[in-house]
Parts: sequence; C-alpha cells; structure tokens
Amino acid sequence: MNNTSSNSQTSQLIPAISPVIEKPSAWIRDGYSPTEIILAAAILSSLLMGGTATVIMATVELVKTLVQSQKRK
Repeated sequence: MNNTSSNSQTSQLIPAISPVIEKPSAWIRDGYSPTEIILAAAILSSLLMGGTATVIMATVELVKTLVQSQKRK
C-alpha cells in the first residue's frame, strides 16, 4: 500500500460548476452594458434639464414681452 496516496486528501477550492458570467463584449454587443446604461441615462437627463431650462427661459421672456406691451397701452 502506498503511504502517500492513502494519507493525502484533496480538497476542492473551486466549485465544479461556477456561475456563468457574461463577457463585457456581450454587454456592449447586446446593448445592456452597465456603463452604456449609465451614460445613456446621464445624456438623457442632461438633455431633459437643458430642454426644461430652455422652456423656462422662453416663458420668462414671453411674460416680460407681454407685460411690457401691456404697460405701453
């Protein structure tokens, strides 16, 4: 009997079935990369804020014009 083989035990440090992790290239290819989603959300919120600011400024200018035209009459 071989003394080395009977006394040695093997332990499994890494599970045999590891969870499937998708590659980042798949994220980008399929369009659901976390970075891509964050960037798109940042761009859309920036455009939304810019659009809102433009509408507010245009409304203020319109009100100023209407008030000045009412004062002239």
